[in-house]
Amino acid sequence: MTRSDNKIRIWIDRTPPSELVIPPDVELVDGPEHADGVVVAADRPWDDDACRRLPNLKVVARSGIGYDNVDVAACAAHGVAATNTPDAPTVSTAEHALALMLAVAKRLKGSEARLAAGTAGGPGRLTGPGALELDGRVLGLVGCGRIGSLLGGYAEALGMRVLVYDPYLEVSPVGELVGLDHLWGEADVVSLHAPATPETHHIINSNSLAAMRPGVIIINCARGTLLDQEALLAALDSGLVAGAGLDVTEPEPLPPDHPLLGRINVVVTPHVASTTTVGIVRLIGQALDQALAWLRGGIPEHLLDPAAAHPGVDRRVGTGS
Repeated sequence: MTRSDNKIRIWIDRTPPSELVIPPDVELVDGPEHADGVVVAADRPWDDDACRRLPNLKVVARSGIGYDNVDVAACAAHGVAATNTPDAPTVSTAEHALALMLAVAKRLKGSEARLAAGTAGGPGRLTGPGALELDGRVLGLVGCGRIGSLLGGYAEALGMRVLVYDPYLEVSPVGELVGLDHLWGEADVVSLHAPATPETHHIINSNSLAAMRPGVIIINCARGTLLDQEALLAALDSGLVAGAGLDVTEPEPLPPDHPLLGRINVVVTPHVASTTTVGIVRLIGQALDQALAWLRGGIPEHLLDPAAAHPGVDRRVGTGS
């Protein structure tokens, strides 16, 4: 490939933060059709059709862990590498999961609503279900990778006991590794940290909810497809589930009239757990680094299909190409 300017052309699908350092051999372009590599979030598909429409594309870099919107095999068939950034969202997402757990357990929305309605004072201020003290309670982690294990550490610092279900682990980095039925029956809070796969689709459903302790709290900062929202609504209405904190939903975003919204015992955020100020820089910066490693002829640390890195793949751009 001959280039008169020797620049690597990158498209980032969101406005990059001002703190992001762009290397001198990189030109940011205004659309993927002009790009050698793209840095992308989770809200559009990168599949056979996308690769066919973008013949100059050489690498798709996901600015996050999950890559269910990236068809790795289709990309590879077109000579397009795919990468992700599994370390980038860890701290921000684990902190967000902790914030949701605390907000629901402490019934913050309900307390604020009573204050706004002028019913927070007087003899009635202590009526209704009380907030949950987490010290001595059990957190059940479904999935215990980077984010789940960090949240487990936070929970242990609060005095919680941590149970872990993860079929890919022989030894858990935090808490006690148990079977899924054991976790459902013991956890006061269940937090989801698994990828979206056919095996995890609606892993929380009417049957699993029925197996849980009455008054359980559900937290999901992983993928919306892990949770059957109709089953959750029924469990919330029956009182089986005391509350829920969701950063991911099905669909995203939820429509404004969705029955999960407006409930005082449910906190829903629009898939923003990883997007702290520092988190955004880390997400985009690490994805950019992965893309540039490939486009400069190297092997990215988080190449999703190692077989893509064979000598026949035309990938190097910029100086000397």
